Amino acid sequence: MVYGLVENGNGSDTSKLKELFQNLDEAPVLSEVSRLGRRSDERIRPVRVVLRSRETARTILAKSAQLRDSETFQSVYISPDRTVEERTERRDLVARLRKKREKEPEKIFRIRRGSVVEIRE
Repeated sequence: MVYGLVENGNGSDTSKLKELFQNLDEAPVLSEVSRLGRRSDERIRPVRVVLRSRETARTILAKSAQLRDSETFQSVYISPDRTVEERTERRDLVARLRKKREKEPEKIFRIRRGSVVEIRE
């Protein structure tokens, strides 16, 4: 799933995705590209991308943090496609992470393997 990729209205998502992946030094074979939800001026719809190879998907997900350094794709976020149950679990984890960060701002917390953990430096 690709979030934050601006829509032009002319259906050029595939070319934008190729540019995005090129920014990550990847050239995956795209099996399917589609926007989810109804078109709206208020929100940017997420893009569902199906790749031919799971290994390529893992590589892209691992490199996705590099997008923060890109001027063009700084606001774009890539995440795995999750089921409703997985999204609910993830939402709960993120809420717990935020609470821990507010409670103990001097410590560093991350989500690892389905739980919130403190990172020691």
